[in-house]
Amino acid sequence: MTGSPLEWAIIIFIVLSIGTVVWRGGAANPEGTGQLGRKVSGLSSKVTTLSQRMGHLESEVADLKEEAATGKDIQRIEQLIDERTAAQRELMERTARSIDRIERMFIEKGMGK
Repeated sequence: MTGSPLEWAIIIFIVLSIGTVVWRGGAANPEGTGQLGRKVSGLSSKVTTLSQRMGHLESEVADLKEEAATGKDIQRIEQLIDERTAAQRELMERTARSIDRIERMFIEKGMGK
């Protein structure tokens, strides 16, 4: 293994170049510097926060669904309103007829009949 000093210089240069490239490549790796880990951790906390908010929204929507009136409830309420309106209308008509009778009675008494 008798190589000239030029061959050894070229070999050393190649090995040092490869070492430099590998070392810089490792330094450029964001996980190696912890940058990627911090980003993933931050993203994880944001996802957790959003997940909690979604949980609250889902429970509120479920509560609204339980409290909201259905189509059948609305029809039943409309029917009750119609029935009560009809009953009130009938009561008002009877009251008006009674008032008319009382007025006629006072008029007749006032005129001496």
